[in-house]
Amino acid sequence: MRILAAVLTFVLVASPLCAQNAGGLGGGRGGGKGRASQNSEQQKADQQKKKTAEDAYKAGVKMIPDTKEKYDPWKNAR
Repeated sequence: MRILAAVLTFVLVASPLCAQNAGGLGGGRGGGKGRASQNSEQQKADQQKKKTAEDAYKAGVKMIPDTKEKYDPWKNAR
């Protein structure tokens, strides 16, 4: 009975670990379907989207003003 409980516990713990790798028969991420299966137009579109997102992020970061004084979260508690 103890062996059955130990095996059942092991199966219940190991099953989510196996589910994380359930990408298909190719193993790894995406089941072996990587960038090689995409055409060049799709790759260019993905690169353009990434560049646009990166530019928008940089523009947003530049809009944040620099603080003159150091932030003190405990100033009201002292």
